[in-house]
Amino acid sequence: MIKKNTLRVGNSIKLPTLLLFLLFSPFAPLISSPLSRSYLPSPFSPYPTFRLLESGYGPEDIVVDSLHNPPRLLISCASRRAEYPVYGEIESIQPNSNTRLVMKRIGDPEGLAFRPHGISLIQAGEIQYLYVITHDDKNERHPIIQYQIEDDELIFIRMLESKLLVSPNALQAFPDGSLVVCNDAAVRNSMKEKIYMQKKGNVLFYDGQGNWTIAALSLGMPAGLTGIGNQIFVSATLENKLYSYNLRDGQLLDKKLVCRIKGPDNIRISHDKLIITSHSKPIKFIFHTKKKSRHSPSLVVLVDPASGKQIRLFYDNGKQINAASVAVLFNNQLVIGQIFEPFIGIYDKNR
Repeated sequence: MIKKNTLRVGNSIKLPTLLLFLLFSPFAPLISSPLSRSYLPSPFSPYPTFRLLESGYGPEDIVVDSLHNPPRLLISCASRRAEYPVYGEIESIQPNSNTRLVMKRIGDPEGLAFRPHGISLIQAGEIQYLYVITHDDKNERHPIIQYQIEDDELIFIRMLESKLLVSPNALQAFPDGSLVVCNDAAVRNSMKEKIYMQKKGNVLFYDGQGNWTIAALSLGMPAGLTGIGNQIFVSATLENKLYSYNLRDGQLLDKKLVCRIKGPDNIRISHDKLIITSHSKPIKFIFHTKKKSRHSPSLVVLVDPASGKQIRLFYDNGKQINAASVAVLFNNQLVIGQIFEPFIGIYDKNR
């Protein structure tokens, strides 16, 4: 039985416009960095076609399952508007055939409140695992669930819990069972932290053997996280910055600014480059959380982690797709997820 979740993002924000104006440092430039003064030309624009493909409510995070035959997208969906029915599932979508199905979950603990957020897909030997952050705000539980993937089924393996998991947002799992996960706040959904731009987020390390440690401190709303080898990248939304670290002995060390990006969200890897979504107009984003007819721009950039140089892959003022939260390259398609509505966006060069 899935418990009804009473928290609704769209109904939780009641602040004067003056206070909203303080969020996400609106005086910061949209994209500026000593490493990257302007966008490079985009090899992916203009896309000759754009289409929406139906999904579950709130397709906030996406990973590419390239080992499946045929390859597919796994999408984390959770309803986040009061007018939408309670919904939380992992869906499989194949854009080329427009095939969509809900992954069947096998063996979940009784009473699990499944409201998925960040996901990470890894392969260990011959087995694929999907790690899923899920939220049970009513009971203040925010565990990470490990599933084994068997075709269209998710087989429950274990639930990872810790008192340190206060507001997990994004994670990166590793084949040895360890992982890193970011808490975007010290107090979940804290407006105070946002208004005063407090750097109270952190990154945790789990060693795969039951031990949790704090790996990095003092981040302003870390909302995206990924890794290439022992190099970990973290997007700090309130700081408008993308950082890199080296993971050693359960600690994130050698912190380095890669570039500045306004309101960065999830990070995905493509051929040693980073694909990052941006909430470039934070005030419009806040209004969009309250009312879906209020547009919030969607920006997707490709970042070279070595130089910090950026290519703008996509921008929309919100009339086609609002509040992009994640983007992946799938074949020659740019697939874009967003936070609230029941669809994903697909740009295809070959159609």
